[in-house]
Amino acid sequence: MVGIRRGRHTPNKASLGILGLVAALVLGVFVISPTVGSAASSASTSVQTRYSPLGAIASGPAGPATAKLTVAPYCCPSSAVVLTPQQVITDRDSQGMNLGLPSDNTSVSAVEVCYAVLSATVGRTYISQTRVTDMTLPNSALVSFEDNTDRTAVGPACYTMPAHITPTGAMTLRLSVVFGSTADRITIGMVKLTGQSE
Repeated sequence: MVGIRRGRHTPNKASLGILGLVAALVLGVFVISPTVGSAASSASTSVQTRYSPLGAIASGPAGPATAKLTVAPYCCPSSAVVLTPQQVITDRDSQGMNLGLPSDNTSVSAVEVCYAVLSATVGRTYISQTRVTDMTLPNSALVSFEDNTDRTAVGPACYTMPAHITPTGAMTLRLSVVFGSTADRITIGMVKLTGQSE
């Protein structure tokens, strides 16, 4: 008959070494895990912010008082806006539409604008410049992005431009326009910013 020895067990050096290794591994998990989690949560995330053009204003070279066009809800849908000239407008007239872009993204990598030109003659009326400005104090605004490509699509279309914007204040989209006839119109739909957010 095999006897069972009762009493206090004294661990040898080998078992103490194994227990220490297990304890170190367990503690390591608890020490390392929060670091890994916080690193993941601080990584930037790609985001897209979409804007309705409602709220846009017409503006001339010295602000809204010098505008030679109007901006109003379009029908249909009435969530788009229509730009209507009061006279023929050339590039030198510095006429356009301003739209605030409230965004807390840390950077903007692309700007997209959806629009349509309503004209009997292709190329007579168009968006002549797309610009994003950055404003903090009310007496100045910095140009963060500018594209001088003429946008002449007669049917509904969207265009996307790569950008490298790190805003420090409030962003505003400026669309400068040319109207070759007072019968022409430009409609503006969705505006979208793509960027990074933390």
